[in-house]
Formats: sequence, C-alpha cells, structure tokens
Amino acid sequence: MTESDRTRLARREMLQAAASLGGIAALQGIGTVIGMTARPALAQSVGSLTSLRSTSKSWLWAAEDYGVARRHFEASSGLKVEQASTQRGVNHDALIGGAADVLLGSPIQNMRVQFRNQPVVLILSMVNKFASNIVIKKEIADRLGVTEASPLEAKGRALKGLRLGTTGPGGGPDQLLRWAMRRGGVDPATEAQLSPIRGGAAMIAAMERGQIDGFCLSSPTSDIAIQRAGATYLFNMATNPPAQLADFPYIGAAVTRETIAAKGPALTAYCRGLALALREIKQNPADFKAWAKGWFEGMPEALFNVSFDNNLPIYQADPMPTEAGFRANVAFLDEDQKSLGQDSVPAGYTLRNAYDLRFVEQAMRQLG
Repeated sequence: MTESDRTRLARREMLQAAASLGGIAALQGIGTVIGMTARPALAQSVGSLTSLRSTSKSWLWAAEDYGVARRHFEASSGLKVEQASTQRGVNHDALIGGAADVLLGSPIQNMRVQFRNQPVVLILSMVNKFASNIVIKKEIADRLGVTEASPLEAKGRALKGLRLGTTGPGGGPDQLLRWAMRRGGVDPATEAQLSPIRGGAAMIAAMERGQIDGFCLSSPTSDIAIQRAGATYLFNMATNPPAQLADFPYIGAAVTRETIAAKGPALTAYCRGLALALREIKQNPADFKAWAKGWFEGMPEALFNVSFDNNLPIYQADPMPTEAGFRANVAFLDEDQKSLGQDSVPAGYTLRNAYDLRFVEQAMRQLG
C-alpha cells in the first residue's frame, strides 16, 4: 500500500468513525492532521496512532505536541502521531467507537468508564497537577473579600450562587468546581448553576457578555480571562493547589483493549516518545518555551510569559504512574461518586486495574 493509499484510508476511517458518533463529526484539526505528510523514519516504522483531546491547544497536552514537533515519537520507531480535538469535556465514546487510538484526559474519567465494564485502560500519566483553574469576576471576589490566598473553605463558599462554566458533567473542571464547593459547605446541585460550555473562546465570550460569573478551565484560557474579561484567580491549581490535590495525576493516556491487542509496538513507541518529551521539558525548559511561544501564536508576550511560568511545573519527569498519585485519584473519585449517590470505588481496585503498565515500563527500560 502506498503512502497516498494509507492517507486516503485514514481519512475514510476517521470520517466514518466520526459520523457514527454524531457530535464528534466536528473533530477539530482533522483536516490538518490527515493532510500531513510523513517524515522519513530512522527505523522500521511501527505505523501511526490517532490521539484525541478535548481542546486543540492547552498546556495540559502540550507535552505530546512538543514531542511531535521535536520528532521524539518518530526518531527511533517511525511512529506518526495524528492529533484531533472535540471541544467536549468527556470523550470516551469517541475512543470506544474507534475515532481515536489514544485519548488524553483525566484518569478519573477513565476509571468511571472502567467501572461500567468498558474495555478501556490507562497506559501512562503526564501531568500531575489538577491544572484546571477556577476564575471568577474580580468584582465578585472583591465584594466577598476573597483572593487566591484565602483559606480553601472561604474560596469554596465564594462559589455559592454563581453561574459557572464547565466542560460538562463528568469532566475534570466540573468535578473540581463541585469539590471546591463542598469544601465551603455549598451544595453544587442547588446552590450554584453549572453550565456546560464548549471551548475556551466560548468561556471567555460568555464571561465578557455577563452570561456567567466564572468558569473552570486550564491555562491559557484562565489567563486570558484575567486579561480580557475582568476575572481573577480563585484557584490557580498549577502554582497554588490545595494540599489534598498537590500531587494529583490529571492528564494521562487511555486506550482500548482492542488497540492494545493490535498496536502494542506503537503504544510502546508512544510511551517512549512522551518520556523523551517530558525529559526534555525538565532538562531544557528554554527550548520548550521557545517552541510553545510559536505554538500559542498570537498570545501577547507578557501573558505568554506568565502562562509559561505558571504551567511549567505541571509536567511529570517521566510518564510512569505512581501509587501515591493513584491513591489521590481514587480518594477524589470515591468522594465524588458518593456525593452523586453512586457506588463507591470497588474494594480491591488497584493501580494495575486502572493501568496497563507494560508499554511504559518497556519504554523506560529502553531509555535506560
């Protein structure tokens, strides 16, 4: 099969999968991704993986984009990573439906899906800060006498009665807002209005128009809201997280059992490429910053510098999950499940139930 044939086949398969999933048909970035030409591989190629995330550009998944730009996925295995986004908070239907091989997102979302006996599993972790930030109108914060430095309980109480944008039920931002409200004795179901809004630009526009009083989303959207929409940080989760969430796996990579069976070598290559990207972010932050400035093209320099400094600490040194991080996820999820009247996390649920570590372990052995 020629490269042209493979490209046409990939386009057809992605569009068929998207059509079967309704709203996923508007996958952002798909045209750009499919139109990319493959670079020459330095070794026999293990093929390609399609990676899906909620938004097209965020610090949350920048490690993957950096790895693609620096050819860390291709260098030793020829792996091509194709990327697309949905503007939705929860995307496991797309993963299970075959629209993607890899889904970037919250481990907690994946655990919920596992509890419903779906054939999905995590293979790595890349961000260990709950880096979705809560911003509210500064005039509201000033009136209530709260700042980012206020006690956790006071900040939770400040959300009472507010109209707040989220990425939708079950998404990380929605969960964090509910968690913070409970710390302040606020009932999220009756004492606040949580409104699903798709995409960072729409969040900012809603705040500028007075349709919402605040929102929860990652940087740079939260930084832009402060600059343009009269917002202020209530929770900057990258630089000043509550102690309970200071070491909290927030972005990982999930796959289906079908992908594991069919694309094991590609998954190992993916873990290795991501490990190289994370290693370079830690060892050479100046290069990461130079790349990110171009990636976030059009962001004012002063805003970019603040955003970069805020988010550099969110990345793990390597993609290996930890037992401590897993326990933090489980404790958060168990509380959230109980607050919604749902079953507790099953007894005996372990890190190796949540993750298939074979690929990341092999990748780390290869890197030495």
